[in-house]
Amino acid sequence: MKIIISILIIMFSSSFAFASASPDKGEQLFKAKCKKCHTLERALEKTKSLSAWKKTTTRMAKYSEQTGEIITSSEVVMIAEYLAGRGEAKKESPPEKSEEMAIKRMTDIEKHEMFDFKKVRVNQFIEPEVCEGCHTEIFEQWNGSMHSKAFVDPLWRAATKLFLKEAKSTGEILEMKACVKCHTPLGFRSYLISSPADDYDKLPELPAQGIFCNWCHNISEVKHLGDAGYEVEPGGGEDDPSTMLGPFKDSSSPFHPTKYSELHTRSEFCGLCHNVSHAENKLPIEQTYSEWKNSPYNTGDPETTVNCQDCHMRQRPGIPATGKTDRPDNPGRACDDCPERDHIWTHYFVGANAVVTKLLGSDKHAKMAIERLQNAADLELIKNDSYDKKSLSHIQVKVINSGAGHYLPTGLTEVRQMWLDVSITDASGKSLLRSGKLDNEGNIDRNAVQYYTQLGNDKGEPVLNAALADRILYDYRIPPKGYVIEKYAFYIPDDVKAPLKIDVSLKYRSASQALANTLLGDNAPEIPVVVMTILKDEIDL
Repeated sequence: MKIIISILIIMFSSSFAFASASPDKGEQLFKAKCKKCHTLERALEKTKSLSAWKKTTTRMAKYSEQTGEIITSSEVVMIAEYLAGRGEAKKESPPEKSEEMAIKRMTDIEKHEMFDFKKVRVNQFIEPEVCEGCHTEIFEQWNGSMHSKAFVDPLWRAATKLFLKEAKSTGEILEMKACVKCHTPLGFRSYLISSPADDYDKLPELPAQGIFCNWCHNISEVKHLGDAGYEVEPGGGEDDPSTMLGPFKDSSSPFHPTKYSELHTRSEFCGLCHNVSHAENKLPIEQTYSEWKNSPYNTGDPETTVNCQDCHMRQRPGIPATGKTDRPDNPGRACDDCPERDHIWTHYFVGANAVVTKLLGSDKHAKMAIERLQNAADLELIKNDSYDKKSLSHIQVKVINSGAGHYLPTGLTEVRQMWLDVSITDASGKSLLRSGKLDNEGNIDRNAVQYYTQLGNDKGEPVLNAALADRILYDYRIPPKGYVIEKYAFYIPDDVKAPLKIDVSLKYRSASQALANTLLGDNAPEIPVVVMTILKDEIDL
C-alpha cells in the first residue's frame, strides 16, 4: 500500500513539476523564436484563447521555416500555452448603444446610393504594422504617403468641419458625408463614422490610418468607376487573413493567401477613388481618372498605354518618373524574404502634396512631391522679331503640360493654385512688367495668370465649398501633353538700359495661405510655394 501511495505522490509531483515548468519553457521559446519576424510586444498586446493562439503559432511556425528558424509542433503548443495563460481571451462585446444608433442612422435614414455597400468590421482587417513584419520597405514607403495620411490630414479635417457648417440641404450634407467615405473607407463601411459631424479623434486606430494595405489589396469587385464604387472581400483579421490581391501571378505567402489581380495593374483601379462627383447632383468635382482616360497616355493598346501606376508607382527618391522623364524598373523584393524581381511597384503615393507630407513628419515624401512637380511642365518664350524704345511690346509664354498624365493642376482644383510669375526689367533693374508676385500676406497678384477651377452654387455665385456647388463657372487648366499660350504687354520707355531681362516661373502650392490660416489659425503652417520650372531670356533693343 505504501509503495502505491509513494508512486502516486511521485507521479503527482512530476505532473505538477511539468505543469509548472511548461509556462517557463513556453516563455523562453517565445522570447527566443518569436522576435525574428516581429516585435514581442505585438504578440503580448493581444489576448486570445488557447485554440486561437495555437492557430496563430502554427501558421507563424510555417512562415519561420522560410527564415531558417525551425519551430517544432511541441514548441508551437508550448508557446501557445504561454501566451494563452497570460489571461483569458476577451469576449466580443455587443455593440454599444452609440454604435447601434449609428447603424440605425446609416440603414434607416440613408437610402442614397452612396450607402450601397457591404458592411464590414474592423476586426476583419489586418493592421499595416503586421504587414510591416514581412514587407518592411513597402510599409515605410506607404507610412509617409498621402494614402496613410488621408484621414489625419489636419487641413482636410479642418476643412470638412468648416464646410459641414455651411451645408444645409440634404444633398449638401450627403456630399460632406462622401468626404468621410473616401478618406476613411473602413471607418465608414463599418458604421463607426458617417459624417464630419462625428468626433474624428474617437475613430479606432486602424480605420484612422486611411487607405491602408489590407484595404487596397482586398478590393475585389468594381461596381462603377469613381466615388469609391467597389466592394472589398475581407477575411478574419490576423488569425484568418483574407486573400491578398496584387500584380504578381506567381506570388505565395505562408501568412495569407495570394491571387493575381489584373485590376491592380490598371488605371481603372485608381479611378475607383480618383474620380469624384457630387453625391447628389453628380457635378464632376475631381476627375483625375477621366483626364487620364481621354489623354494621349491612354492609347487603347496595353503595350503602349501609360497607366497611373507607371508613373506614380515607379517614383522613388531621385526618380520622379513623370511623363517627361525616364520611368525605370525598380528591382527589389516585394517582401523581406521574397525572391528578387525585376520590378517592384513603389508605394510612396505623394502626388504633389509637399505640405501635409512634411507637416506630418516625412521630409522624404515632401521632397519627392517637389521632385514630381519640377518634372511636370515646361516653359517656352515666344518673342517678337524686334523691340523698340517708346513702343508697346509683347512677349508670349507657352506653358506645356509635358509630364503629367492628367490636367495641371488636378484633383481639388478649386483649392490648388498654379500660376505664372513673370518679370521684365532693364539692365539697371527698372521694372517694366511684373505679374504673379505674392503680397506680404501670401496672396497672389489678382492680375496673374492662374490655372484652377471655380465652382458655383445654384445662384451662380462662386463657392469654395464643393458641397454647395452645382455648376462649374470657370475651368482653366492644361491638359496632358497640351499647352496654353499666355500673352503679356509692356511699354518700353526711352530711358531703359538694354538688354531687357525676362524671368518667368511656373509656381504651385497645394492651397492658399489665406485658406490655411482660416482652417488652422495660429497652427497654420507656411504653405510652401514650389517653383515647377523657370525660363530666363533677354531682349536686345
